[in-house]
Amino acid sequence: MDEFQYKRKASLLLVDDDEVLDLSNLRFRFQVKAMDVESPNNAAIRVYNLSRDTLVKIRGEFSRVILQAGYDNNFGVIFDGTIKQFRIGREGTTDTYLDILAADGDLAYNLALVNKTLAAGSSSGDRIAATTEAMRQRGVVGVQNQLQTTGGILPRGKVLFGLARAKLRDEVETLGATWSIQQGVVTIIPKTGYLPNEIVVLSGQTGLIGRPEQTVDGVKARCLINPNIFVGARVQIDNKAINQLVQSNPANAPVPYNQWTGVQLVANVTTDGIYRVYVIEYDGDTRGQQWYADLVLLAVDPSTDQVIGD
Repeated sequence: MDEFQYKRKASLLLVDDDEVLDLSNLRFRFQVKAMDVESPNNAAIRVYNLSRDTLVKIRGEFSRVILQAGYDNNFGVIFDGTIKQFRIGREGTTDTYLDILAADGDLAYNLALVNKTLAAGSSSGDRIAATTEAMRQRGVVGVQNQLQTTGGILPRGKVLFGLARAKLRDEVETLGATWSIQQGVVTIIPKTGYLPNEIVVLSGQTGLIGRPEQTVDGVKARCLINPNIFVGARVQIDNKAINQLVQSNPANAPVPYNQWTGVQLVANVTTDGIYRVYVIEYDGDTRGQQWYADLVLLAVDPSTDQVIGD
């Protein structure tokens, strides 16, 4: 996908069990951080100049926030999570604000307990299903996992007891995968794989800003907000546009392993320019200049084709 984007668009919805409050017409700023790591994604949203009655209503009734952003021809959800805290204040002499601090799936991450005994012959898939079911009971809305768990059959029964996140970590690490919660969905991705999406081509014409940089943490790039780019998705960047690292002596000890996966010695610049998104940090202002997504990208291993989804 490499179409032009035009006319910025955003919406901010606060949700209760039976009510939705739309704050989209007000000015709001947001910072969102989403990563392919266990720790919950988080958002900090500042809404300006709410009436006193609306402030009282928000603080007393609403527990969930849905943030959508993009452009008229490319618009979608970039954060969906539980409201953890409110903060009210004033900027200057005229503008008041309400800060909304939210997290994605933190109740499941912090509180979900698994207490189940599996019969002899259980597979990794059975154990993953048991842990993710415990997370569903704490608010997770789905599971995106199509790992080929052909091994890990246990000849004896297995007792699963403890925090679901710890048990899930044990299983996916054994399978060479990572897990995270993305918009309420437990998402499990092979370290050499990716989620299904139409590859987003990033260039100066389609939202790429400046020149991407190759670092030991990954290829870092900035682009305009694009909801088709999400954690685990693929993007394509012309490698000639990337400022690259070159080791002074190939015989020297390699750069330390990548902090996100532990499997790549350097953030490879792939021959075909296809990268997997590991981190997205959004910075937006509906009445200001900021409308960016900062990405950390890792090379897709061309020797594998591990894709989650249909």
